[in-house]
Amino acid sequence: MIRRVMFSLNRNKQDIYETVASCAVQCRRKNVEPVFFEEDVEQLRENLPELMAQPYCALRVPDPEQIDMIFVFGGDGTMLRALSTNVEYDIPMLGINLGRLGFLLETEVGELSQALDMLCAGEYDIERRLMLRVQMEQGGRTISAYATNEVSISRALSQRMIALDAYVGRTLVEHYIADGVVLASPTGSTGYSLSAGGPIVCPDVPCFVLNPICPHTLQSRPIVLSCREPVTLCVNMKEMREGIQLSIDGQAVCQMHNQERVVVTRSEHDGLLVRFPKERNFFSLLKEKLSQWSL
Repeated sequence: MIRRVMFSLNRNKQDIYETVASCAVQCRRKNVEPVFFEEDVEQLRENLPELMAQPYCALRVPDPEQIDMIFVFGGDGTMLRALSTNVEYDIPMLGINLGRLGFLLETEVGELSQALDMLCAGEYDIERRLMLRVQMEQGGRTISAYATNEVSISRALSQRMIALDAYVGRTLVEHYIADGVVLASPTGSTGYSLSAGGPIVCPDVPCFVLNPICPHTLQSRPIVLSCREPVTLCVNMKEMREGIQLSIDGQAVCQMHNQERVVVTRSEHDGLLVRFPKERNFFSLLKEKLSQWSL
């Protein structure tokens, strides 16, 4: 049974504060304590003074000893950020959709009351999603992050293709001449990788998808890899140019230089998503969401 839930907010979403207030009131009626991130408190006080006038708890990061679940208010991008930031705490997350597609999100705003009833009754499951662990050395510092969808290296704003080597373990898989390369998780197979011509992978299949972006040769094709070995992506240019970009889950991280490499492994932590019993599965959800993309 859940006793304390932490609210993760996308403060830029329309109606976010109205939804948060409604959810917090319903939680308290069911003896579930809402807990807030310290970074959100100032805006919450400004926009929801009545809610924040009551005693509340605020934490800088989730404490798995205190927090039973994280409610994520926003869209898929909000859930991606919440997962990458908080996955190492191993706390289940419930997505409350304030966006359009909501591919990773389980509950619509109008379903909040029913969702809380089911949570309090223990009528839910936890779905595990494979996460990527990304590491890179640059200029004496270590870049380390988690990714839910994908890691990509691309030419960014340059008009010319780039050259990259991809290794599985110590074995060279391919030398790519392309606009870039995407390494996706099963979850990310329906994102950027799909747009680049990659396959759709069921979320419970433990694998990586290595996918070149607009390759210069017809021989370069997406490859489904085991996730048991590390994948290394290395910039290997004959004539180096500026602007080669490393991105994680669609967010630019840094510019890369020649011979720099990114090492991607399966994370020791899985993303934990709350799922309710519904008459749907991955394929019905996929059909529904992909039909929305075509609108």
